[in-house]
Amino acid sequence: MTSRDKRILGWRLVVLPLLLLALAVWQGQRAYEHRTLLLEDRGQLHGFIAEVERMQRDRDHRDVQFNGRSVNPYLANSLAVLSLNEVERELTFARIGTVLAHGALPLAALLVLLGVSALLTLRWAGRAALASRDRLVRLFHQVRQLLPLVLAALMVLLTLTAVLEIAYEALWLFALKQTSAGVLKLQLLVGFLILAMLWPLYRLPGHLKSMLQLFNPEPHDIFGTPLTEQQAPALWARVRSLAQRLDALEPDNIVVGCLEGFYVTSAEVLLQPDERRLHGRTLYLPLPLLAVLSRSESDAVIAHELAHFSGEDTAYSMRFAPIYQGVWRSIGVLGEHMEAGFLRGLLTLPAFALAVYSMQRFDHAVSHWSRERELLADAAGARIGGPQAVVDSLVRIGALEPLIDQHHAHLCSQPEQWPQDLLGAVLAHLAQQPVVLPDNELAEQLPHPTDTHPPTLQRIQALGMSVEDARHGQALRPVSVDQALARLAEDVPEVSVLSRQLTSALGGYLSRQREEMRRELEERAQAVPSESIVHEGAQLRGRFLLVVAVGCMIAALWLVLGVNVHGAKPGLITFFRVLAVGIAATGVMLGVFGWRFVKRAAIPALILTRDTVRFANAPQAIPLHCFDQYMIKVSPGLAVVLQLAEDAPLPVFHKRRFWEPDATFDARTRRVTLALGRWSVDGKALSGGELSLLVGRYLEGGHARQALQALEGESVGDAR
Repeated sequence: MTSRDKRILGWRLVVLPLLLLALAVWQGQRAYEHRTLLLEDRGQLHGFIAEVERMQRDRDHRDVQFNGRSVNPYLANSLAVLSLNEVERELTFARIGTVLAHGALPLAALLVLLGVSALLTLRWAGRAALASRDRLVRLFHQVRQLLPLVLAALMVLLTLTAVLEIAYEALWLFALKQTSAGVLKLQLLVGFLILAMLWPLYRLPGHLKSMLQLFNPEPHDIFGTPLTEQQAPALWARVRSLAQRLDALEPDNIVVGCLEGFYVTSAEVLLQPDERRLHGRTLYLPLPLLAVLSRSESDAVIAHELAHFSGEDTAYSMRFAPIYQGVWRSIGVLGEHMEAGFLRGLLTLPAFALAVYSMQRFDHAVSHWSRERELLADAAGARIGGPQAVVDSLVRIGALEPLIDQHHAHLCSQPEQWPQDLLGAVLAHLAQQPVVLPDNELAEQLPHPTDTHPPTLQRIQALGMSVEDARHGQALRPVSVDQALARLAEDVPEVSVLSRQLTSALGGYLSRQREEMRRELEERAQAVPSESIVHEGAQLRGRFLLVVAVGCMIAALWLVLGVNVHGAKPGLITFFRVLAVGIAATGVMLGVFGWRFVKRAAIPALILTRDTVRFANAPQAIPLHCFDQYMIKVSPGLAVVLQLAEDAPLPVFHKRRFWEPDATFDARTRRVTLALGRWSVDGKALSGGELSLLVGRYLEGGHARQALQALEGESVGDAR
């Protein structure tokens, strides 16, 4: 977690609750003082009314003082009764205000306590989980049970505190008498705002249900097909034999495919593309890698995976790993609530931040123990075929897997040339490539705290082997298609038929995905007008400044001529002349800027087309896809900042001219900035939101058109 992330987290979970607590304390003090004053006023009015009533009974007609006026006792009594009624009315609202303030105070205090306690507890749990794997499992299980309730409590406390404090501040508005329709409209508006803030509480049961499901494992997607024992009896017998030799649990399912690498999972599996579900322990075997490994190498790899279901690793793999892997996939539930509306997002923000932080605190511990598990699993694989077989499997997979991924990526970009047999195509491609290790595969490097696997060199050294053993083994032998298919057929007799079925299903899935992407890109590309010309539409402002400038010059001339009268004191004449010079200078400055606004209004400041953006001081239009980000600044007028992509060429800009709406380009930050006093399109002024929407749609459309052109180029290349 970066320092910036820590500051944001501290603001959301500590600073914001502390500000709400400080406001609650201040409101409580104000409520007490206001109620005390009203009670004193009521006591004084009761005493005054009793006194004037005594004077009326005694027929004492002397005037008395009331609110600074001398009035007779009868009128004083009437005025005092009216004031008393008003004080009683204000006391009623003051009592309500006291209840609101006193109610917000403990809620804000609980919010602070909960936020700070949660942060400290998670910080401790993340460190404590590094002590042992059992402790990691136990602590995460406890967090899994408590955290959803803490998240819901944060939402409730934040919502109630904010509502009570806003209601307190708005109470004076409801204390006003209905003297006009404007007051009533304002009261309705504030009441609607308070109800809108309370709406998330009405939806809280649904939120709580979603949060309680937040730490349930999600199905693991696999594109592949399951192999029954009837389809591959030799493979099942081989896997069972390895499991028995390792004293490990046997898999319930064996799934083969052409994507990804070897792995096991206890999570529920969702097979694509037919969305079939598998339960229990699942072993996934990639056919291309299984074919290019020798029997001893593939035994070592399969034994490595099965070792995760042996000994102490069994509980970790079956109870903890599937749940933890599913949390990051399901944590988007809170993110969806945040996007559902501004108020709901604002009130969900601290809870979402805490949910993410809780996972980040466990990430280092999970990654640490995952690396330890991989080393133990390597040792289990070495017990089956020896350390050299494990080393050869690591080196061979490290050399061939990138080539397989590159070939898959190339085919996925050209679905029209999709082969009938993906396995055969991959093996033929590998047979034509030199089998070499990537340059940094055996480099000395420290694992990153979030790496789940140790570096290859560390895994080799942990087996008591060296780099020379890795380089001089059998791992870098060339690929033979016939040998690979023959070896694979020993385990899966109908591998050719199986590969064609997988290839056809994967090709159809990619074609559908491609068409959906094409339709979406076409919609985005056509979502904006063919051209939008943006001007600095401050012509009216410029004319106003010119009028003020002329007024300043007239005032300066009047001051100079007005003091040159007979008998005027020299000091006074000097003062007014200096004042006239200052006013004249101000007039000149206002005139220059006024004329600048008028003159710049006729020059297009920005021309947006569906493919390009042109600035007034740029000799050539810049393709929209060259910009990958943008933002709107207020400084004090609106400014658009476009971020040039790292691989985009640097644009050429002329030197800025004072009389034209020119943009600035910072080559160091690769940012283009255009600031205007008033943005307008077709004479209509644009607000910050409208400007952001306009620029964002054009940039999105430009990237979409670029992607469509790439797709069309691929189609043309395929046709050739």
